[in-house]
Amino acid sequence: MPLRIPAHPREDLRPHMLVAEGLLNPRGVSLQDDGSLLLAEAGSGQPGEPFSGRISLLRADPATPGAWLPRETLADGYRSMNMQARMLRDEIMGLSDIAFGDGRWLASHTDYVAGSKLLDLQYSPPEPVCHSQGNLNALCYHPTRRSWLAVKPDTNQLVEFRPGQEEQVLVELPDLELGQEAVPVTLVYEPATDAVLISLFSGELHGEPGRKGVDFADKAGQVIRVWPDSGQIECVIDGLQLPTGLALDSEGQVLVLELCESLQQPLTADWNGEPRHGGFTRFSGRLLHCDLRSGETTVLARDLDTPSNLCLVPGGVLVSEGMGLSARPLPTPEGGVQPLTGRLRRVQLWHNT
Repeated sequence: MPLRIPAHPREDLRPHMLVAEGLLNPRGVSLQDDGSLLLAEAGSGQPGEPFSGRISLLRADPATPGAWLPRETLADGYRSMNMQARMLRDEIMGLSDIAFGDGRWLASHTDYVAGSKLLDLQYSPPEPVCHSQGNLNALCYHPTRRSWLAVKPDTNQLVEFRPGQEEQVLVELPDLELGQEAVPVTLVYEPATDAVLISLFSGELHGEPGRKGVDFADKAGQVIRVWPDSGQIECVIDGLQLPTGLALDSEGQVLVLELCESLQQPLTADWNGEPRHGGFTRFSGRLLHCDLRSGETTVLARDLDTPSNLCLVPGGVLVSEGMGLSARPLPTPEGGVQPLTGRLRRVQLWHNT
């Protein structure tokens, strides 16, 4: 039986701190052996900045353990696409993830115009080594298959890449209980099973035209386990509210982000720039720890702003926050207004670190 998220899970809120601000839709983050970070930024989403996506490096701060110096640009000029007109929600697509495997770092880039690709970061500028159509939302290396796996939320597929070869579709993910599309967001390799864990956002219901952009079933998101060899699928965690980022802690238990607690105020065609949530209730995301052995769920952080990706670092985890059109005004829980900006937040996982 899958672990079901309770209505009011126990809270064990951990210390946290912002380690980077002023980012342009930060997505996947990866930790290098020297303690520095590689970061994919999807871009600003501004109409006059169609190529604002960039790959950044954040060097470890030698004076402050657990902190990083201001970001440096490794590569830029990548297409950034604002999906507001199509989705009525504040979503920016472009560079999405960075992962390590087989001695190299690859970044995934969604580009509906020129075609999506995997970029090899050992070259300057990074060179495309795999090509695809559609949305490459997340990336991981599968050491047993010696291949790169990605999920495609526009076609609900688990796909496989090997440099120099054609993309292979491994698994077609079925629709969920209410007929909505699965919409896979993130995947991580699970060493204990040789499978991958995939978060399912759960697509729109399309039942009420007047609710376009926010017509989602409540707490219909899941984390599933998928075996690439056989295509077998099992539900691991159920009852999530729009799950995004995934990670496995040092004991193999699941860390999962929920994007927000509810949906409201889509960015419709008549939006003229006033403060709106933009589909997702801002500053309401959570970081959950799900113990698959005991069945216990614990909230480690809350009040996060549209968190999307996780990256384990010594003693903690980094959370990418701040999704949407950069600098647009956001309503805050206190009734104020602040500009949208991308951030990296470090959440402490162990109390003695």
